[in-house]
Amino acid sequence: MIKQTTRILIAVLASLVLVSSCTITENISFKQQGYHNSNFAFSVEDFFIAVLEDFSEFSPEEEGISLMDKAIGDFERALHYSPTTKNVGLNKLDEHSYEGVFEFSDLQRLVTDLGAGENQSLLDIEEHSMTFYLSMDNYDQLVPVIPFLADENFETFGPVYNQGLSEADYLEMISFMLGEEGPPAIERSVITLRVNTPKEITSFSNGKKVSPRVYEFSFPLIDFLLLAEPITFTVRW
Repeated sequence: MIKQTTRILIAVLASLVLVSSCTITENISFKQQGYHNSNFAFSVEDFFIAVLEDFSEFSPEEEGISLMDKAIGDFERALHYSPTTKNVGLNKLDEHSYEGVFEFSDLQRLVTDLGAGENQSLLDIEEHSMTFYLSMDNYDQLVPVIPFLADENFETFGPVYNQGLSEADYLEMISFMLGEEGPPAIERSVITLRVNTPKEITSFSNGKKVSPRVYEFSFPLIDFLLLAEPITFTVRW
């Protein structure tokens, strides 16, 4: 029974990294009027694909549908559900990568529609600025947006259960659960957001200004898994 439980937890943790993606890039383009645009792409390392295949009998997948495909399908349906979006399209490029596009009229409203709630504090968008803020204080608002985070098995490996744990200790735990390939794979995992603004950028906090109208913010996946410090940025134009 202990061995089976360990295998289940390994599958859950591997699934988390897959859902969070090993390399994810999101591009948001704001226009001065009309609908705005979002396009994203992410890829997953062979290591995590192999782990899922090894423990697939314990993962919550539907018959004939991989956990990755189910997560993408659920996200696509959620985007279609919101009245703020149109022209939603998600494609599977190969076994390791996906891409998607959609247009939106109100990104802040979309976050609310995806489950963050009317009083969400994750995203604040004004006429000439965008602010993202994630900390342990509002992490519970993110959970409904990414339902997988609510899984009782995953919670053991997420920021709620690992407050105060150092990065070294966390990676040591991952090494024990997933093997020596786990820590470097997580350390290579990066999430990047690019914001294309309708006017020249006037100021920003964190991240970097790539060009007069392009702002970029990146952070390693481990920062999200531990959430020891808030993940936040602001860009104004």
